Amino acid sequence: MLKITADVFSGRPNPAWEVTDENEIRATLRELTAGATLLTADTPAGGLGLRGFRLEPHADELASDFGIGSPMYLPVGPQALGPRAAELAERLINLADRGEAITLEGAPALETSATEMLTAQLQEVSQLSRSTMTDTDRATPEETVGAEATCFYDRTAFNPGFWNNDATVMRCNNCYNYASNWRTNTFAQPGLGCGSIYQSINCNEVTRAALCDGMHRRFDCFPDSEIPRNLVALVIAPPPAFGNGDYHWFRYHLEGFWGHKPGGTAARNYDNSGVVINNPETANRGPYTIFCGYFYGCNTQRQRIRGFGC
Repeated sequence: MLKITADVFSGRPNPAWEVTDENEIRATLRELTAGATLLTADTPAGGLGLRGFRLEPHADELASDFGIGSPMYLPVGPQALGPRAAELAERLINLADRGEAITLEGAPALETSATEMLTAQLQEVSQLSRSTMTDTDRATPEETVGAEATCFYDRTAFNPGFWNNDATVMRCNNCYNYASNWRTNTFAQPGLGCGSIYQSINCNEVTRAALCDGMHRRFDCFPDSEIPRNLVALVIAPPPAFGNGDYHWFRYHLEGFWGHKPGGTAARNYDNSGVVINNPETANRGPYTIFCGYFYGCNTQRQRIRGFGC
């Protein structure tokens, strides 16, 4: 069991939740200890608002296996010890929906879910790692869904080390994991998480599966409660390429270029010609000759994705 406490309130008791899924706990601790320089044993001085997260494993083998003390603290915002702190904090927040909330006797209920409140707080204190953009560039004729609406999407900084610095992580996460910005270590497949995986390799079928997982077509807006809303692009290598063909996803980044992760190889921001990808439609994509369009990912979708294992 892993207890997570968000250090956020000044007068009210801090929200806390317990995670009991051992696979999820170990995956989370693996990520945290990979960035061990971001952790501290002591609660640092901080101001008002979200200051960090205290983590307390309830089993001594977890502390031994990952070389950690109990408890440990992940500072965020101005106190953060590195640029990945916000990314790891986001994972801890998302575990609130999978864990069991701890309610202190007599404490008043929160007006909104812990996930929504803490996501908003994290966004406020970590502006350097993410920006929200107004999406007004309707570049392709088929992007007609919600054409009268003003949509917003979120760009995060390019962080290839998150995907490349661990051999297992690199091998076991693919382009769909990267586009969703969610490491499952299962080689995630569009539609598997919603129970309706793609049945063939073409734009319509892979799109249907991704929409089933929770993606939207571009300009079909998501509310702020679904932050982060990644802007992504889908391309297809049609048959007879690779036998039955293949699909590939790109994700737009804070720096203004597109990143991607070709299968179990390293995440990168360049195309087959070694050129930084400023436009996935015109980049050298090798056999992935069919451009299917742009989509928004969302928080619900990325937590839903699943794979067959690795």
